[in-house]
Amino acid sequence: MGRKALGHHFFVIDHQMILHFDSEVYRKFYSVIDFETFEIIQSNGSTFHYFKDKNHVYIDSYMNSFDILPGANPADFQILDFEKGMASSGNADYLFEQRLPHRFSAYEALSGLYQKVGNKIYCFYHHELAEADVETFEVLYPSEVQNVAKDKNHVYFRDQLVPDADAESFHFLAECFTADYYRERDHTYYAKDKNVAYYVDTISKAFKVIKTKNLANFHFKVIGELGYAFDGQYQYLFGKRKKIEAKS
Repeated sequence: MGRKALGHHFFVIDHQMILHFDSEVYRKFYSVIDFETFEIIQSNGSTFHYFKDKNHVYIDSYMNSFDILPGANPADFQILDFEKGMASSGNADYLFEQRLPHRFSAYEALSGLYQKVGNKIYCFYHHELAEADVETFEVLYPSEVQNVAKDKNHVYFRDQLVPDADAESFHFLAECFTADYYRERDHTYYAKDKNVAYYVDTISKAFKVIKTKNLANFHFKVIGELGYAFDGQYQYLFGKRKKIEAKS
């Protein structure tokens, strides 16, 4: 049996099978892969790999399953930043498996997630926010909350509109950023508009509506390194409501 080592525990077996740590991988692409020229371009050894053969460039990462990079030429393919999944081939740039509509140099960064090119707003470089008003689009706390923004018409969470949010009055509670340290401060926050309050967890992708009956009194406070919201009747920890016990 012919066993060709590619490195990082990848092997090509008899020019017809690929193993990684002795488990077969990428089988559904066997009809496309040229086994004779298949090789690793760069890999972290576990969750992120670039490959090429004489015809295609391939990517397998924690952001996507194994796939062909569309239009990438193995002869001129370059990795610009491996950790960030940034690459280039010919007149096109790539972010992980996505072929971008513009070159990286054309994007103006608004935060780690939002970019601007001319009169268009993008999320993660490739998803155009077609509803966005470029003149009024803003990331409210770009150094802390990189994936929440608004314009004169809408509130955005990542690449989605927040349903029924009032853009004009929407704001984060400032105390989430100015109060003392609290656990999970880097991704859990409270906000409100003129109608409702919100609990926002930017990692778990939660944007939870809180229908408080005392919106005017909805506020944030740190107690014992935990961040709570209060409305006079209830307290909220990680967005979960608990009735405030009356003092005897």
